[in-house]
This record gives sequence, C-alpha cells and structure tokens, in this order.
Amino acid sequence: MSMMAHPMHLHGHHFQVVGINGRALQGAVRDTVLVPPMGSVVIAFDAGNPGRWPLHCHHLYHMAAGMMSFVAYEKGS
Repeated sequence: MSMMAHPMHLHGHHFQVVGINGRALQGAVRDTVLVPPMGSVVIAFDAGNPGRWPLHCHHLYHMAAGMMSFVAYEKGS
C-alpha cells in the first residue's frame, strides 16, 4: 500500500478487474490497472500462458526502485 496511485502492468496476459477496495465490479479487459492510494484491486485472468511474467508499476522510477514482482505458473495436467 502506498499514499499514491500505481499503474500496475502484467505482462503476457489480459485480465478483468473484479474488485477495487473491496467493492465488486465488472471492469473492462486490460493489461494495466490503476491501484488507488492505500487501496487494493482484485483481478481475474485465464492462466493459459504458463511461464514467469513480470508484474510491475509503470512509473519507471518505482520499477527501478524495486516495485516489480512476477506471476509464475506451470502448464496444468
């Protein structure tokens, strides 16, 4: 959580925003979502592109400071 909004981007997938700050919604399909200050976002996506995919803030100075993670999963059986 942060005192500012963060445009979070997931590589290799498109997702639907299904909740913001605990409130359900039906958002558009996208690959980047603005996480509100001190807030949270819930997304849903099809895990049909196995691998290790970057998830990061699109503010370059935040990404350079370490605001980057990965979504990783393997192909199911």
